[in-house]
Amino acid sequence: MNTGQQNIESSAIEILSDLGRFTATSFWEDGPADYLAERAESAGLEVTIDPWGNVLATKTGSDPDAPGIAFVAHMDHPGYEVVARTGENITLKTLGRMGIAAGRAGTTIKVITESGEQIPATVSGAEPAAGELTKSREAGSWLGTDTVYAKIDREAALGELPRPAVPDLPDFVIEGGLIRMRAADDLAGCAAILAALEHVANEPTQGNVYGIFTRAEEAGLIGARLAAEHGLVPKNTVIVSVETSSVLPGAEIGNGIVIRTGDRSTTFDHEAEAYLVEAAQRIKAKTPDFKVQRQLMNAGSCEATAFKGFGYRVTGTAFPLGAWHNRGESGVEPEFISKDDFIGGAILLTETAKLSGTSPESVQAWLSESPDEESERLRSGRAKR
Repeated sequence: MNTGQQNIESSAIEILSDLGRFTATSFWEDGPADYLAERAESAGLEVTIDPWGNVLATKTGSDPDAPGIAFVAHMDHPGYEVVARTGENITLKTLGRMGIAAGRAGTTIKVITESGEQIPATVSGAEPAAGELTKSREAGSWLGTDTVYAKIDREAALGELPRPAVPDLPDFVIEGGLIRMRAADDLAGCAAILAALEHVANEPTQGNVYGIFTRAEEAGLIGARLAAEHGLVPKNTVIVSVETSSVLPGAEIGNGIVIRTGDRSTTFDHEAEAYLVEAAQRIKAKTPDFKVQRQLMNAGSCEATAFKGFGYRVTGTAFPLGAWHNRGESGVEPEFISKDDFIGGAILLTETAKLSGTSPESVQAWLSESPDEESERLRSGRAKR
């Protein structure tokens, strides 16, 4: 690993560790948003906040008309929201798709008070919902209801309701080559993007490079859809969704960052993917053992789908994720990703950012090669029939 890659690694790990301390429950992303905005400004990037709280960090290119590249990740993670309280008993609603163990008696959570204090609480049960939807969600290990009951472990003033709550899990731990944390999805994507932007902040690029950090993705791609609908970045911008997504065959932990060809809803665009392919080839030319996977990740939808719906060219990456949405084998557990996959992803985004405003050379060269020799072989084969 060269000095530049070591600097990217150091920044990416520091940012992700810092982000892990914050509450990231959907609609309660102020902590990650403020941190990302302040750090981006410190790196010399232009930062704006749209009307819905999405954070946009911009590294300006030399050609304002050149198509830029925007890396997109969401700041939220599934969690709970306290909506009612009677003494020590609280009622919570779930935000985002949570594992069924999140509503089991004995599961421990933390309620975040208005003053920022974390109050321990213990789930006492969940109210079953009626209908076929409940059965299908339980069969897939999703929480079968949106209502959870819990008991606060000690007397405390929560402040005005609603208040966010999170699973009682570690903020950030590195052990055995794995990063384990309460909300890797998608704070890992946010950290990788910001580390890449910091690295290229003072390097010349032809097109603009953007980092878009969105809200309420787990609640239905809400921030991303609003950003895309209202043109937060120009329509000629190439969108790269940077996700943290459940492992699948062909997208395994430890085998490298995944170039994502699509999600559950949409297949992505070859013209956009070409930037990732060119960047990976450039890295491999200097670091032959650099790992990259390529897969259609169909376990869920990502923000590329939101932008594609409004006419953008889109592609994506993903960090293969274990214990997706804290769904562990024995209950609610920390999510985990490979440290090497995460660092490799930050390096890939950095190299991709340098291509902003250009046309990927390797893909164009392959498309423009004349197939004359193969053409003659095809003709001769037909003549013998």
